[in-house]
Amino acid sequence: MNIIAADTETATRFVNQVPDLVHATGEATYNYLFGADRILFNSFMKVSWIEPKTLFSHSETTLAVDGSELLGIEIGYGGADWYSFSQAGGKTIGQLFASGDLDEDGLRGLSERSNYTSYLNAHIPEHAYYIIALSVTEAARGTGIGAKLLTNAMDRAKQEGYKELQLDVFSDNPAVHFYQSMGLTCMAETSAPVPRENGVPMEMRMAITL
Repeated sequence: MNIIAADTETATRFVNQVPDLVHATGEATYNYLFGADRILFNSFMKVSWIEPKTLFSHSETTLAVDGSELLGIEIGYGGADWYSFSQAGGKTIGQLFASGDLDEDGLRGLSERSNYTSYLNAHIPEHAYYIIALSVTEAARGTGIGAKLLTNAMDRAKQEGYKELQLDVFSDNPAVHFYQSMGLTCMAETSAPVPRENGVPMEMRMAITL
């Protein structure tokens, strides 16, 4: 098993697997935002993954691979980048609208739900490296791959001068115990009324000093 940076070749090769891996990290939120049928989510994720410099881009992704098999991903970047990359999401949505994957009513609904869910995430400081997705395939869970991806992210972030690593996780996610075992501590708990009414649980912002 190797930990490698994603490139254009692996982006194309794994484009159909990445949506499932990302979706597993926040199913309730993604279903609320994009719909439980996953059609819009999958389209959004594939476009975001192929494009450079987006919230879910291959250019910001580290892969765990075994030969040609994808075992896990870690997508992360600095706090300042999160805010610039989030603006790129508008371009992705525009592409989906232009292609007919998203109509005007869908666009309005997505915009409204995105606004509600924005209150779930605490501010990400510039000095922090933020992981938006850390996910391992179902078959590879329990083999230590998640720990290797997280340790790699910590080491890389420290080398790049970040002072802290942060991520968000649902309070009812068993991964909370994994992150605690890796030294992360819950620094904030956030909940937003409308998403909560639609099945989105409380978010925990977890962090570790590097």
